[in-house]
Amino acid sequence: MNEIELTSRATRDLKNLNPQDRTRLKTAIADTLGADPAPDNADVKALTGAAPWRRLRIGEWRVLYRPCTDDEPGDVLVARVVNRRDLGRAVSSL
Repeated sequence: MNEIELTSRATRDLKNLNPQDRTRLKTAIADTLGADPAPDNADVKALTGAAPWRRLRIGEWRVLYRPCTDDEPGDVLVARVVNRRDLGRAVSSL
């Protein structure tokens, strides 16, 4: 089981969602990123030109995350949770 850390920005992103989406995304993040190894049906891709960042697709939402380094707590760091239309802007701010 992986330990998931959320940045303050990711926490704010989740807080700004409606309750249904928030619950669905929290569950999907815990089930997908928390599992070791990740499920085969997870829609995860590496972000082009932004290594080591990856994105997890959950419906119209994208979760931007990366593995934690040795000096950081946890196993996975979630930086942002954004709508797919805002993905490019969110990636450029990483």
